[in-house]
Amino acid sequence: MNKTFKIKDLGDLRYFLSFEVARNKKGIMMNQRKYALELLTDAGHLACKPAITPMDNLVKLSSTGSVHFTDVHACRRLIGRLTYLTNTQPDITFSV
Repeated sequence: MNKTFKIKDLGDLRYFLSFEVARNKKGIMMNQRKYALELLTDAGHLACKPAITPMDNLVKLSSTGSVHFTDVHACRRLIGRLTYLTNTQPDITFSV
């Protein structure tokens, strides 16, 4: 491949497409802890407390009187990042 393409050895893989990669004697471990923490930090929810259910079941939703997002670009970016996270971590899809 080096003859056809210009290749550079970057060493051991540590981070790729939002996955942290760690190697040990037992094998390779992959997680998205850093990505999830960055997502929470960017959304301003890093200090929030975890909940058993993703939403209060007593809340009444209404199409009137709701607060609209002022920054549509940030909202769309957050939705895209959450979608990527749920595609790579299907066990959290319902909660997200």
